[in-house]
Amino acid sequence: MRLALRGGNTLERVALRANLVPTPAAEAWGGIAASGVLVAAVRTGVVARLASAPARTEEIARDLCLAQTPTRLLVDCLIASGHARRSRDGTVRLARRDRRWLDPESEVGVARFVNSCGDYFDWWRDLDRLIETGASVEHHERGPEDPYWRRYILGQLDLARLSAPEVARRLVLPENAGSVLDVGGGHGWYSATLCRRHPALTATVLDLPGSVRVGREVIEAAGLAHRVTFAEGDARYAEFPEGQDAVLCFNLLHHLTESEIPALLARAAKALKPGGTLAVLDAFADPPRPGRVWGRGRGRANAAATHLALFVRLTSGSTVYTPAELQSWLRGAGFDPARRVRSARIPGLALYQACKSW
Repeated sequence: MRLALRGGNTLERVALRANLVPTPAAEAWGGIAASGVLVAAVRTGVVARLASAPARTEEIARDLCLAQTPTRLLVDCLIASGHARRSRDGTVRLARRDRRWLDPESEVGVARFVNSCGDYFDWWRDLDRLIETGASVEHHERGPEDPYWRRYILGQLDLARLSAPEVARRLVLPENAGSVLDVGGGHGWYSATLCRRHPALTATVLDLPGSVRVGREVIEAAGLAHRVTFAEGDARYAEFPEGQDAVLCFNLLHHLTESEIPALLARAAKALKPGGTLAVLDAFADPPRPGRVWGRGRGRANAAATHLALFVRLTSGSTVYTPAELQSWLRGAGFDPARRVRSARIPGLALYQACKSW
């Protein structure tokens, strides 16, 4: 409702400020609608068609073999939400700002991540079950043949492509490093980017079977299968091969419980050579400083982190941890204090590097 009235008339804005409008009703309805429109536009190919060339809605429906009226309504919603623009001649095109993120040909596009978000609808619908019983969805327990894995891993790949070059540039590896173990590395893109930066480096990605199937395809398509290999295993229990120069735990800890993380970090320490590097990339919950007044931008970021914490509890039975908790776990596993590097590409994502000195 707040978004809808932002451009409304004065009376509507006054009513909103005076709390005469039932904003919770609008938020409950509008959030689902906004996400549903965008996911459907990607899944049906409408976004890709708009990115390829301007077209009238009847042409879009005909080219994609879609129903005419629903397609017109979907495109109208894309226009109303700013994702598309209608020209004077009646043709519709993808908005300039969205072309960067939604065009399938864009090197930084996130259309596959948007597609994967369609799986979240059922999860959020059952949030009340989590609140009542504490039972999470556990989406990582799906069988390796489930099509979900392709949507999930390719969606995560879209996000990884945004931060991987920066991570590879900032991650300090031991001199003459030759081996990296990427725990829960899925698509393998962080390992691939590191290998491109360090010619002598090879990597092993350890992940669940469904994830590994898709990751192998990604790395083979990138022409790096001779340097990035995959091993099937559950990061929570698998023994890690020793003699590693670096161990990566990227976007993994928030899927693990507080009791599982110390054991994983201990196995990572055991796998590393003396002087080896452990790198943890994840979202962390930074507690606000006492007495600090949050600005609008930081307030939105804090709200996003709070929702993410609930989301990972819903989907993995875990949470988003604090930097202090991470440092404590690292000390317990025998690592030196970790150095933090913030990511400029994905707000809320932070890279921690810790050295094994013994």
